[in-house]
Amino acid sequence: MIPCKMLAIAELFRVRRSFALPLTILNPLRHFAILMDRSAISVAVFDKLAERYKEKYMDLTLYDESYREFCQLIRPGRASVLEAACGPGNVSRFLMAQRPELDLLGIDLAPRMVDLARAAVPSARFAIHDCRRLADLQMRFDGIICAFGLPYLSQQETKDFLHTIAQALEPDGVLYLSTMLGANEESGFETEDCSSGDQVYVNYHNEGQIMSLLEDLRFTVIKRRRIPSPSTAPKATTDLIVIARI
Repeated sequence: MIPCKMLAIAELFRVRRSFALPLTILNPLRHFAILMDRSAISVAVFDKLAERYKEKYMDLTLYDESYREFCQLIRPGRASVLEAACGPGNVSRFLMAQRPELDLLGIDLAPRMVDLARAAVPSARFAIHDCRRLADLQMRFDGIICAFGLPYLSQQETKDFLHTIAQALEPDGVLYLSTMLGANEESGFETEDCSSGDQVYVNYHNEGQIMSLLEDLRFTVIKRRRIPSPSTAPKATTDLIVIARI
């Protein structure tokens, strides 16, 4: 069940888009939105659009080769893997098809996304959990994958997230990251679904900053590539994929 505060925030932005509010009103509303937890808005939207998101991305094959490379780098046997921001389970489903023996845990803050992931990948475990509170799991993993979770984390949250990942990975553990590239200044509210008009706050990350963070945490980058975003994406961008070992 989505807290009333989340629904109220989402409604605020629907009202804002529906009416031409005076500038004197818009500015306080924008300031109010900045002060609120943008993640809460994203959770409400993704929970509402979970089925539609599944339809768009569940069978997308654009990133499969990079997921396969991640699987091949994880130690043999019943390795432990975390998928942070697992969505409807599209990535987890691929990983378990490649490596059925994996002990895989997927986490997401949107309850409906977690429900869909459980249905799609019954051999894995899923939980409603904030990837910004990864340390609360008190677990270590042989591999951690976060496919397009970074666009919903601020610059500081991303730095803290990667620091926590470095601590949560076992020696020789493998990290997979993907995100949309762009200047930090381009970050802002964007329409996630044209038919519904719902918006989420998207954080654009600079490739150099991400690579610098990984270097500071003593990750060794194994794969690094840029590819165009899929046609199903709300906005055409360049995507960054990084696979690294610690």
